[in-house]
This record gives sequence, structure tokens and C-alpha cells, in this order.
Amino acid sequence: MGWNEPEKDKDPWSGKNQPPDLEEALKRLQSKFKKALSLRTNKPDSGKPDDHSASMVLSVVIFFGAFLLWALSGIFIVDPAEQAAILRFGKYVETVGPGPHWIPRFISSKIVLNMDRVSDFSYSAQMLTKDENLVSVALAVQYRIGDLQDYLFNVSDPQESLQQATSSALRQVVGTTTLDQLITEGRDAWGTNVQESLVKTLERYKTGIVIVNVSPQPARAPENVQDAFDDAIKAQEDEKRFKEQARAYEARVVPTAEGNAKRVFEEAQAYEEQVVLRATGDVAEFLALLPEYTHSPFVTSERMYLDTMQKVLSNSSKIIVDAKAGNLLYLPLDKLSPASAQMSVSKSDVLNANRRSDHPEENSLLAGRETLRPTERQGRTN
Repeated sequence: MGWNEPEKDKDPWSGKNQPPDLEEALKRLQSKFKKALSLRTNKPDSGKPDDHSASMVLSVVIFFGAFLLWALSGIFIVDPAEQAAILRFGKYVETVGPGPHWIPRFISSKIVLNMDRVSDFSYSAQMLTKDENLVSVALAVQYRIGDLQDYLFNVSDPQESLQQATSSALRQVVGTTTLDQLITEGRDAWGTNVQESLVKTLERYKTGIVIVNVSPQPARAPENVQDAFDDAIKAQEDEKRFKEQARAYEARVVPTAEGNAKRVFEEAQAYEEQVVLRATGDVAEFLALLPEYTHSPFVTSERMYLDTMQKVLSNSSKIIVDAKAGNLLYLPLDKLSPASAQMSVSKSDVLNANRRSDHPEENSLLAGRETLRPTERQGRTN
């Protein structure tokens, strides 16, 4: 069984009378209002207390409804990335941040703007450089709102003010830069200078705009001289390439040359030490021979002479044998065969032995020397 059956007036759960339907209550209230209005219109001078009370209730309800609508219309919500400027009778009052807020409608108003949104615009123009050349320059500016009050009320048109400030800053920088720097090397440099000058100008005028980035575009020479500047740029690129090749060659050659120089230096030091040590040894040798020479000068000098001649002649491939007859014999030992050389050496030993026996006075002079011929010429008799 349902709760709202027509023949049942009681609540099945509590046993109390069921409350009247809301729709029926509103219809009865509306009929009372219509009845009161009709009575007030038809009988304005009746003076009955019921008619007066009904009109008062209606006025209060109407006023309360209007007030409620007016209060609700002043509620607004600001998003996290936004800020709202509150105006009272057209005059700035305050700036409110994210969250719900309320203002009295028809007395105060609001202007809500996104503070984190980054906007951009492009600017291009032809300007004169420091060296009085005409160049086409362009750049892109990214910006956002930094101070809502300054942005709305300090300047009449913030975007127009930003464009004028950009033009002024760009002309100032281009006017102090040469054309070659603008086109080839100084693009990043003059872009940074434009951004710094633009930021200072906007801060001076308090536009409420924050510059996020300034991106300079490649500067171009006028059309009639564009080919010449292209050739100049190509030449500069070739110059850089040649410099890089030279640096690479330097990096390859210089270490090798330094290594060779170090090697030669070390060899020179080694040779110096060798010569010094050898000279020191020779000095020590002569100093060791000095007492012997003092004791027997003739014998010592003769021995030194023979040792010296032996050293000199042992390094030569040719032997010259001098006889008393005055004949000079030249023997090319380097061209002799090994067998002939060996036979000559054997014959030399025999002849030297005979000569020592025949001329004992020459033994001291020929000691340690080898000869390849007898002391007398062949084919002749004494």
C-alpha cells in the first residue's frame, strides 16, 4: 500500500498526519496573492485589515526576492590563473586573487583577466644602422600581465604602448650597431640589448606588462645589395672553415715538432755528457801516464806514438809501405778477395819476421804494423 493514497491521511510509519504537498501549498499561496491583488484593485477604499495585511506580505515577499536575486548576482569566482580588479562607482578599489568573492551589484563591478597567459606579437621595420646602411629587422615579443592595476589604469592601450616601446628600443639598438654585426655575428647580442631596453622602458611607464622573451629574427640587407651580402657571409664562413683547418693542422704538427725538439735536445745532452766523460777519461789517462813519462820520457813517448799510429791505421782500409829506396806502393785491400787478402797477410808475417832479423834497429818502429811487401823491390839483386 502506498503512502499517498487518496483514502489514507496518516503516515504508515509514525501514525501522524501526512504534511501537505509542496505543489499544492504553492498553488494555494499563489491563489491568495491573486485574490489579494484583485481585492485591492476592485476595492481600494474598503479599509479591511485582511486586505492590508495581504498587500504588506506581498510587498515584503517581492522585496525579499529582489534582494535575494541582487545578493546572488554579486557572487563570482576567480580561477587560479586569474585576478580580478574591483571597481566601485568606476573607481579602482582593490585586486582580488583566486577563489569566491562577492561585490554589491550596481555599486561595484569587476574586471577579470588571466595573469599567466603569455601573449605575443611580431614587429618588423627598415632602419638605419650605425654605419648608415638600411637593413630590414624583425622580432617576436612574448609578454604577460604583471600588475593588473597598472595594466588597466596607467595606460589607455597597453598593446599599443608595448608596440611603440618595442619600436623605440629596436631603433635605439640598431642605430648603435653596424650592419655587419646585425647580419652575421651580433644577432643574439642585439636581441638581448633590445629586451633590456624594452624592459626598462615599460618599467619607467608602469604599463603592468612583463616581457617574457624577445626573439630576434635574421636581419636582411636591402634587396638590391642582397647578393653582395650573401657573398660576404659566404666569405666569412670560408674564413671560419680555414681557421678551423689551420687549428687542426697546428694541433697535429706542433706536438710532433715539440717531440722532435725534445728528442734532439736530449740527444745533445747525451752527447755532451759523452764528450765530457770521454775527455775526463783521457785526462785521467794522461795523468796516469805522467809519472811514467817523468821516469822514462823516451820510452813513454815512443810507446804513445806507436799506440796512436796503430789506432789511426787500424781504421783505414789502405796501407802504404815506405821503403828506404824511396818507392811508394799503394795496395787497395778493400778490392782484394778474401783469399788473396788472407795469403797476403800470411806472406806479410813471414816478410816482417825476416825484416826484423835483418834490421833489428827498425823493430821498435815496426812493432804492431803489418806490411804486404819486402823491404827490397822485386826483380833486383843487391
